[in-house]
Amino acid sequence: MLQPTNFSVLMVDDTTAIREAIARSLARRGCRVTTATNGVEALEILRKQSFDVIITDLNMPDRGGLWLWRQALVVRPELRGRFVLVASEPLPEPRSLALFLETERFVLKPIALEMLWHHVEDVFTRAATTETGARAEPRVSGAQRAESAP
Repeated sequence: MLQPTNFSVLMVDDTTAIREAIARSLARRGCRVTTATNGVEALEILRKQSFDVIITDLNMPDRGGLWLWRQALVVRPELRGRFVLVASEPLPEPRSLALFLETERFVLKPIALEMLWHHVEDVFTRAATTETGARAEPRVSGAQRAESAP
């Protein structure tokens, strides 16, 4: 497990309680957390600043997580592999989700903060390994990543 961290995280969720709980949990672990209430607001933030990890809700008013992911990669292609999509029902149509799962992580609600932390660490570890040119571990399949907390 990685110890004191300085990850920069963008936390996007329209539900205040969830957004703030996750942001507090990440901040306690040493992350610098910026929050947004929807995909449009998050994209504006991403136009000005990049992040180590983006955690986003799938279903939000205005624009949701998959829309944000597609738009963010246009603005900042280096963010591929740095998204954790958090979702409850209804799930997106399989083709959209399959494309997302090729490089990103997916977690079903309700989520355990400890499990979410492991996804954040994994994103950062893989990105750091790729940037240093070291051989990255094989990617975990989307099915293995789609976990739900008890």
